[in-house]
Amino acid sequence: MAEAEGRATSSLARVIIENFFYVGLPPQMRMALGEDEKRLGMNRRDYINHLLFERIRVIEKRVPAKPRK
Repeated sequence: MAEAEGRATSSLARVIIENFFYVGLPPQMRMALGEDEKRLGMNRRDYINHLLFERIRVIEKRVPAKPRK
């Protein structure tokens, strides 16, 4: 039962995040992101992952990696 409740909570959290991720952005930005998402043929989760992946590529090119201790 706990496993089922965990899955239900996880599913609910995912729905909330996917549907309300753009809250707080100006309407023009939400519209532009929504149009780009559709143009790429991605769902919201895949689109956000795509944006994060592209951003990390930019960061990795700009910032030299520091050695781990």
